[in-house]
Amino acid sequence: MKKCKYCGKRYKENSIEHIEKLPDFIKEKIKFIPDCSCLEEMFKREMEKLEKERVHECMKNRVKKYKDISVVDNKFLESRFENADMSEKYMILAKRYADNFLVKNKKTGMLLYGDVGTGKTFASACIGNYLMEKGKTVMMINLGLYLNKLSREFGEAEKDILKQIEKCDLVIIDDFGTEKNLDDNSTGWRAEKIYNLIDTRYRSGKPLIISTNLIFNDDEEKCEITEKFSIQGKNRIRDRIIDMCFPVRVTGKSRRGITKDKFLEFMA
Repeated sequence: MKKCKYCGKRYKENSIEHIEKLPDFIKEKIKFIPDCSCLEEMFKREMEKLEKERVHECMKNRVKKYKDISVVDNKFLESRFENADMSEKYMILAKRYADNFLVKNKKTGMLLYGDVGTGKTFASACIGNYLMEKGKTVMMINLGLYLNKLSREFGEAEKDILKQIEKCDLVIIDDFGTEKNLDDNSTGWRAEKIYNLIDTRYRSGKPLIISTNLIFNDDEEKCEITEKFSIQGKNRIRDRIIDMCFPVRVTGKSRRGITKDKFLEFMA
């Protein structure tokens, strides 16, 4: 008797009613049927695989229009919780945030701050990827690229991007504070554009995640965000950020660069 090629279980005799009335060639084919759910499970897995591929393709297509300001690239798409060291406290927090995002009407964002290479961008990308796979719309932008775009394209470019900033489920601003001045007289212009971006998100009532190497401090005078973005003694940008985002310090050694283990793995 035929066996299931997946689990080895023998087929059972088909008990379908009126099977004897069927033509012989059909009756011969369905006389014995699987006595397990392997085929259904394999079909389910295949459908899940195809759905993941479809969602992955949609994720890439969604950001094509804003590719010149986005940090959604192959490295971003590979940043997933299943590839992370989930013993890290900030990664546990990131995963919990992503899970809660799906079941709660969350307006609270996060400000991930700390030294270069400690995993802030990776954690943000893990959250973004996870939510996009669940059907949420996510924009992850680089502030420097955004400002460069606005300096080249006037009027409609900013209006169009801010419309998307207002609509999407989550906005992630990566490497906040590393952008360079366009010229010596651009400080006021930069501050205005950054404030407009963050204020648009604030008024939408939707969450924002920011990653930055700048040091955050409850004391405004010791806060590097205040130092970098304060204009004429006003801290509008910092005030908006702390209204929207809970500060989380990401500590640890830099994870950037090729480690000895990675090199030996490649050479093996």
